[in-house]
Parts: sequence; C-alpha cells; structure tokens
Amino acid sequence: MCGIIGIMGTGKASSELYNGLFAIQHRGQNGAGMYVNDGKESRIHKGPGLVGEVFSKSILDYLEGNRGLGHVRYPTIGSDTSRDAQPFVIYEPMEIGMVHNGNIVNIDQLSKEFDLELRSECDLEVILNIFSRFLKEEGDLSEDSLFSAVGNTMDVLNGSYSVVAMLPGIGMLFFRDPHAIRPMVYGGKISLDGTSYAVASENIVLDILGYEIIRDVRGGEAILVKEDKTVVKRQVRAMKPKHCMFEWVYFARTDSTIEKTNVYESRLRLGKELAKEWKKKKRGLDVIVPVPDTARTYALAMAEELDVPFREGLLRNRYIGRTFIMPDQTSRETAVRTKLNPIIEEVKGKRVGLVDDSIVRGTTSKKLVELMRRAGAREVHFFIGSPPIISPCYYGVDMPTKHELIASHSTVKEICEQIGADSLTYQSLEGLMDGLQRKIENLCTACLNEDYPTQVREDIRQYYADKREEQRKDALAEQSASVI
Repeated sequence: MCGIIGIMGTGKASSELYNGLFAIQHRGQNGAGMYVNDGKESRIHKGPGLVGEVFSKSILDYLEGNRGLGHVRYPTIGSDTSRDAQPFVIYEPMEIGMVHNGNIVNIDQLSKEFDLELRSECDLEVILNIFSRFLKEEGDLSEDSLFSAVGNTMDVLNGSYSVVAMLPGIGMLFFRDPHAIRPMVYGGKISLDGTSYAVASENIVLDILGYEIIRDVRGGEAILVKEDKTVVKRQVRAMKPKHCMFEWVYFARTDSTIEKTNVYESRLRLGKELAKEWKKKKRGLDVIVPVPDTARTYALAMAEELDVPFREGLLRNRYIGRTFIMPDQTSRETAVRTKLNPIIEEVKGKRVGLVDDSIVRGTTSKKLVELMRRAGAREVHFFIGSPPIISPCYYGVDMPTKHELIASHSTVKEICEQIGADSLTYQSLEGLMDGLQRKIENLCTACLNEDYPTQVREDIRQYYADKREEQRKDALAEQSASVI
C-alpha cells in the first residue's frame, strides 16, 4: 500500500513532489524516492526512511526538472529498502521512469515466463520490464503503440496496480488495473509556469498543490499527458470495479475522497452502524474512547448516536508511525507501547467503549485492552469499524498468511476472550456496505470473505506465505545483530 505522484509541466517538480509526498506519508513510511526530468537529463534519488529524512535541500536542488515521479514505500514484498525502493528506470527501447501502488500476485510466474533478470524483489521492476518489452515489440513509439503495450501488460498482470510512467520526449503515462483496486486520481492547473497535470494516490495531494480535480482514473484506463500538454485517454481494457474497502476503513487520509466517496463521511456512517450493533446488546457505556487516529471518526459518530460522552482516553505520540504498516510484529508491538498512553482520569472506574478500525492479528488489541485495565477501567468493551478479517490480502496489504489472522480460526467470543475485553462488537458486512454506500459486487472484500477479484491459486498463496516467513527471519536476524 504505497503512495504515488506524477507531475507534468510544473516549474520545479521536486518541490511539488516533496510537498505532495508529505501529504501521503501515511501510505508508506519505509522509504521514499523521486525521478525528475528537465527534458534533456533525468535525475533520481531514493532511500530508506521518511520523506524528510530521504530528501535534503541540496538533494531537491539537484533534482532539477519540470516533470517527475514520487513514491513513498510500504513493503509488501521485498525487504531491502535500498534495493526495492521506487522509482525504477529502464533505458530500452527508451528511457522510462516508473512508480506504482499495489501488488502483483503472479510476480514469480511472470519472472520465469519472461525470463527476467531482476535486481530487486519489487514487483514494479516486473511491470516496467514487461511494459518495455511489449513497447519494443510494437516497433514504434506512437500513441497507439503505447496504449497497445499497456493493454498487453494488463493482460498478463494478476493483481492490483496504479502505475505512473514518465517517458521523456513523449510525456506522462498513467494507468490502473481493470478492477481499480488501488486509488488513483488526476487533475490540472494553470499557473505562471503554464499548464500542468498531476496524478496521485489520493486527491489531497492535488488539493494541497493547487490542482483542480478532474476525476478518478477508471479501471482499465490509460491516460497520456503529452509534451504539448494535450491529454489522450483510452479505455484499453474493460472496467470491472472492485475498489479496496480498506481504503475507507483505514488507509486513506480522513480528508480524502476515494471514488467520489468522502472518507470522513464514510467513517461517520460506519460509526453509526456500530452504534446500531451495540444497541442490540442493550448494555450501557460511560465513555467512548478512540484508538488514535483512524478510529476517532468512528468513535465520534458512535458517541453522538448513543448519547455517550466522547473522550480522548489515549494520548498518541505523533512521532511514532502507523503500526499496521510496520514491516514486522516486533516493530508493531514495541510501537504500541511507545505510541499510546492512557489518560487515567478519563477511564478510571468507567465502562469504556474502546473503538478501533480493525483487528488483524489480535496482539495489538490485547495490549490496548491491557492499557485500559491498568488505567483503572471498570469494563472494556471493544468496537471494530470493519467486519472480521479472515483472509490474507494479495493486493498490497501486509497480511499474507491466513494463520496470522485471528478471525480466521477464532469465533468472536473466542477473540473477545483472547484480547481480554468484556465484549467485542464488529461491524457487520451489511453495515460496511451501508457505511460506504456501495454494493458488495463493486468492492474488494476478499479479506472478509475470500472472494478474490483475480485468481489466487494455492501455489501463489504458499509463495507469499514463504516470502513472509523469510522476511520475518531476516528481520529477527537484523535485530539480533544490532543487539550484539
């Protein structure tokens, strides 16, 4: 679940990319990178860490150009940030810089089928190599050949991908998988520098940079912004929307609008749906406390619906990243202890309704309940904004093995006992649909019901499980070495 930006025609691309990447830092905290071109020469810089750590003023000055790509990395496959960070560049049949958000399910199969000599474990390298190969086979570099290469690339890719490519001398090309699983929106503006266009994972990037939103990129669509700023759009493959429900539940910024549906308003509706589930139990609460930050909107709506006081009973250390997107369990558990501290006066002696967006492994939830108990809460009732997650995601969310998911092998009652809560209330699937104001056939809910929008064979599932185990061993080895 990464964050991407593409800009064509601005005065200083690196400045806009830098500010834009800050706006989507929540989508990836493992690494960042930029590729910038001035019409003659390209420059690239990427590395591990947050945006502010990867780019200094001198580096931004070095990245000269009026068009470029930006990326913040969330590791789904590939554990070496220095090797796997985006953007990637290829020089045959021409120079192409590329970034993407998503995950290619059949990366191992494609690597063998196309006999690719890869330097990383990043699936973007596979996309870039296959696209360039199809483009070379076209024999020319016309608009038709570009769109044909995109279509042929889509035909072999299995998974989610929102891709932006910069082709110096031709323009900026961006496309989205037919199911439109990962978000992608584009816009334009007219300034003293002339007309410019931008594309990004979330609309807040365009808002902050002063671009007027044009629309979301459609699934199966490719758009080319040419050097002369004319825009060519082509529906290269049929759209079959299966937008990731987790974007609204957790990943996207609260002030974003995904597929014309505002995230904040969606979470308010989801909070009201949770309140409806609680009313069925005919029990009382003294206070409602959110787990910062995503669940704050759920909790606010619940408090209003139930007429129960809303309180910030957990203080968040804002210098700790999002625990869900951290690459290993040790990091997540350590971060929870460092990240959150209870405000004792708000919960002591009270029946606390603790609200979170999801339960994945259950370990974080257990620690949150323990925090409330130690702060003196009389009862702790846990509320979850999404339904139980029972299946791995293969489209960009880091939960690749089924046995890690507590809801895949435990009932709600058993989960409640394992995390130590007095009660556990999940969002219903119907409540999720009502909250997102969408039909289930237009959403990817595979993590809730195993209804994957693309084919995910058993050997592919095993491949990802093995990769995850390998990454865990590498992480433990690094931690051991640092202690020694």
